[in-house]
This record gives sequence, structure tokens and C-alpha cells, in this order.
Amino acid sequence: MSEPRVRHRRRRRRGRRSERARAVILLPNLITSAALLLGFWSIILSAQQQFERAALCIVLAAVCDMLDGRIARATNSATPFGVEYDSLSDLVSFGLAPSLLIYHWVLVPLGPRGWLIAGLFTLCAALRLARFNVRAQAEESLYYQGLPTTAAGAMVAVTVWFVSWLGPSLQGTWFAFEGPPFGRLPGALLTTGFAVLALLMVSSLPYPSLKLIRIEGRRAYPTLVAVVLFSVALLLNHEWMFFALGAIFLLSGPAVWWRRRYREARQLAPAEAHEERVDG
Repeated sequence: MSEPRVRHRRRRRRGRRSERARAVILLPNLITSAALLLGFWSIILSAQQQFERAALCIVLAAVCDMLDGRIARATNSATPFGVEYDSLSDLVSFGLAPSLLIYHWVLVPLGPRGWLIAGLFTLCAALRLARFNVRAQAEESLYYQGLPTTAAGAMVAVTVWFVSWLGPSLQGTWFAFEGPPFGRLPGALLTTGFAVLALLMVSSLPYPSLKLIRIEGRRAYPTLVAVVLFSVALLLNHEWMFFALGAIFLLSGPAVWWRRRYREARQLAPAEAHEERVDG
């Protein structure tokens, strides 16, 4: 085979490799774009009073948000552009979209106070993302500081589903979630819950980072069984299961914080007792 043909084939192979590399780098950004557009679509649906569909868009955006990062890490295609683009997408899909869903679903009757509560959620989401970007450049940890914006936005969405499912069973009672617009007590509970979600995002509570958890060895089989059981329960009643899963994750932050404080107290107790004996 002549030398020019060999060179030509080598160039073609290099070209194919570079095209594959570009495709691998592009895939996470395409998924991030899908999450961004789902957040935008959720905003439109919220304005049209289609709250359950708006919530579905936020949940689908959360799925995309989990996929893009995992694919980028698995293919070693993470870039500074992808990190910044992902944060902007998160702000729209899990900061702005849930805020407007909250506003149109619950807060409209409150007037300017409703604007402030919805704005608080967006503001806390932006602060949480900025803090995450700064700390992510320093080190990766097994725990997030504060509730992740994805979890907060998804919790808003599954709350819409849960209340829509629960509402008919409570009609005619003093605790009826009939709305929107909701009664005074249900509206106050929902408003307080959303404000708490916003504050949890900027808190210092440690929330587990699921992306760094590896399931292998003895944990693999029990985890597989748990996933199968959860999937069956999800098919039977997705509104309740999504809400329960979100509530468990919300409580994991205070639980981890309390466990750390308890361990620190137990470690300090013998030292303090020894010092008292020495002083005595």
C-alpha cells in the first residue's frame, strides 16, 4: 500500500475520533439544555394554571440534571463551560420555575406578600448555586452544605402532585385542601413549607451527596431489592411515594447534623470527665 493512502486513512481515523470526542462532550450539554427548556415550559404551564403538568416538567428536569452530571463524569467530558451552563439551567428549572409554580398555585391571593415569598425561593436558589460553584472548585464532599436546589425544586413539584391526590379525600373537612385558591389553614401550611424549603437551601445542614455514593459488595443485593420494591410502590401510587421520598431526604439533613453533634458530645465527655478528676 502506498504511503499517501496510509496517511489518508490515518487522517480519516483521527477525524472520526475527534467527531466522537465532540459528540461525547456535547451530550451532557444537550441534556442540560433539555432541563433548561423543561423549566421554561413549566413556567408557561404555571401561567396557564396547568399545575400538575408544570410539576411534571420540573421532575423531568430533575432527572435530566442527574443524568448530565453522571454522563460527564463517566465519559470524563466535564468542562468549565458545562459547569456554568448547568448552574444557569438549575436556576431556571429549580429556582425560577418552582417559584412561579408556587406563586400561581398558592400565593396569588396574598398580593405583594406572595411576590416576596416566591422571590425568596428564587433568591435562595441563586445563593445556593453560587455557594456550590465556589465550593465545588475546592473539593468534592460526601455531603452538600444546605438543601440542593434540585431537591428543593422537585419537592415543590411532588407537593403539587401529593396535594392534588390528597385533596378529594379531605373535601368537606376542616382541613380540606380545596383549591386553588386554598383555604386559610392549608394555604398557610403550604406557604410556610415553601419558605422553609427556601431557607434550607441557604442553611448549613449537611445533605448526602448521592453522586459520590458507590453501591458495591455486600450493599449491591439489598440495594437492588430496595429499588425493585420502590419501583413497584411507585407504580401503585407515585404521588405518595415521591412525596414520602422527598420528605425523607429533607429530614436527612437535620438527622445527619444531630448525629454529628451527638458523636462530638460523646467524644468530648471522657476528656471533660478526666479534666474534672485532675482539677479535683
